[in-house]
Amino acid sequence: MPAFGTDEKPADTSYYDLLNVEPTADAAKIKKAYRILAIKYHPDKNKEPGAEEKFKDIGEAYQVLSDPQLRAAYNKYGKDNDLAPEGGFADPQEYFQQMFGGDAFRGIIGDLTMGSMFAEAQESEMQEEEEAAGDDKKKKKYAGPSKEQMEKMQEQQRERVKKLAENLLHKLSLYTDGQTNDEQSAAAFEEQVKVEAEKLKQESYGLELLHSIGLVYSSKSKQYLGMKGGELPRVFQSLKEKKHIMGELWSTLKSAMAVQSTVELIQKAETQGLDQAEQLKLEEDATNKMYAAIWQSSKFDVEQTLRQVCDMVLLDKSIPQNIRRKRAEALRLVGYIYKHAEADKPVTDLLVKTKKR
Repeated sequence: MPAFGTDEKPADTSYYDLLNVEPTADAAKIKKAYRILAIKYHPDKNKEPGAEEKFKDIGEAYQVLSDPQLRAAYNKYGKDNDLAPEGGFADPQEYFQQMFGGDAFRGIIGDLTMGSMFAEAQESEMQEEEEAAGDDKKKKKYAGPSKEQMEKMQEQQRERVKKLAENLLHKLSLYTDGQTNDEQSAAAFEEQVKVEAEKLKQESYGLELLHSIGLVYSSKSKQYLGMKGGELPRVFQSLKEKKHIMGELWSTLKSAMAVQSTVELIQKAETQGLDQAEQLKLEEDATNKMYAAIWQSSKFDVEQTLRQVCDMVLLDKSIPQNIRRKRAEALRLVGYIYKHAEADKPVTDLLVKTKKR
């Protein structure tokens, strides 16, 4: 009778080996290892032979080892065809995106542009490889999306904004379409938003996303309400928004430049024969900066998209002005709750302070 493995001495260690961690590694170390390797072998960044397959393998390893039940079964029995998450293994590209908000935020922010850009880049690379097959000419490097790809992404963005506007209107309807008085509608709506925010903040980058979304909702609702809604003049709100956008754009550019600088240091170190410990330290630094850059780019994308969504919801002149005003009031309430969510305090305990008419 074959002996079963244990958590200390698993029946198989190939998944641990893929992630370069010990079988006793805790969940935090496993997640950190995956994030480093996911960046290193992501097909959009690594064009070496076998990189894409390695990216898929480490994604599979992480999906098993990050699930306590699957990890326990793996430790005891080893790899098995039946050992997989419910519904099967997720697509590596999709799983990678789950690290930034995941499905819980999809109804609010949609699919990040970053994901579609990765897909477009990969598709172009594959087409170029096919065209270059049998040709001695050096394959051209990916030079960015073509005109057709840009038009496709723009159409996808328009559909994204339209769908998110529909989702937002549905959320606000508890307040805007309430059959009871305004105070009762507002109280029920406030409670619903608090419960939702408490769940959302538990997601990957959940609190950061809530704060970014809340900032846009607050800014746009205050712009619409203006002095009549107890806020500062619309011109002031607009200038404040433009200043924020410029700041976020500069932060996005700086994070991208930081990644490029670190990558150049690694390349230089490799030619100078840097020892393995120092090289690993540089690679980890590059990975951390890469994640910071991806997050910053994703945040910029989310905020820009939601500004369009808010404009569609608040500036639709086919809707009576009193209804649009109620939408703005409800949006201001959501923005306040999202912006003031805290990691160590229940959102349901938040005392909401918004200006009255």
